Amino acid sequence: MDKNEAIKIATRYVDSISKKFQIERAILFGSFAKGTNHPDSDIDIAIVFKNVDDIIDLQIQLMQLRSDDDLLIEPHPFKISDFHISNPVVAEIKKNGIEIINHAA
Repeated sequence: MDKNEAIKIATRYVDSISKKFQIERAILFGSFAKGTNHPDSDIDIAIVFKNVDDIIDLQIQLMQLRSDDDLLIEPHPFKISDFHISNPVVAEIKKNGIEIINHAA
């Protein structure tokens, strides 16, 4: 799978979950965004939500919403407030990530 295919799969997944959740931003990051992917790479997607009560429960729900052909997707939910703080993971996502949707702009 190449970067363009990963973007298509990520976009399809985000479109699907946006019917159930209000998403502020979705960003492809990790090896596919940086072009360092290999055959076993997963598709990392940062998904930013305005209102989140239980991030662990949300993570489980997002994993369950993957279809059989999207099992390589690794959704990473963030509260919007956590996405604006300085931490190395968020900095990496912002630096090298590929924006899928941005309703916060």
